[in-house]
Amino acid sequence: MYTTDNLSGVPVYEQIVRQTEAFVLAGILQPDSPMPSVRAVATEISANPNTVQKAYTNLLGRGIIYAVPGKGSFISPDAREKLRSELEKKLEGIERMAEQFADAGIAKQDVLDAVERGYRSAHVRSQN
Repeated sequence: MYTTDNLSGVPVYEQIVRQTEAFVLAGILQPDSPMPSVRAVATEISANPNTVQKAYTNLLGRGIIYAVPGKGSFISPDAREKLRSELEKKLEGIERMAEQFADAGIAKQDVLDAVERGYRSAHVRSQN
């Protein structure tokens, strides 16, 4: 389920967080569905269990997952809505970035092309 790239420059725990978020947004992980155990993920990606626990702690702190003592971790019922809300807040940052791009003389079409490539890339990932 999870894959990591140790050469990407992105910390492994962050890769796990991002993949979990993508799985939730794509509907692969449904509300109240169980998360794989920390040990199972660590074994799957050949990582230290503490690294996986760091990812789970991040997701838990943001309300994306919840823990049931003795049972494990599960996807929160409102995880998708929370992630969408976080992304919507980032739109304000995109507006500020667009101002910076314009101030730097970067053509609007170049920015739009970059956004289009991002959407295309996400579409390709969701098809695999």
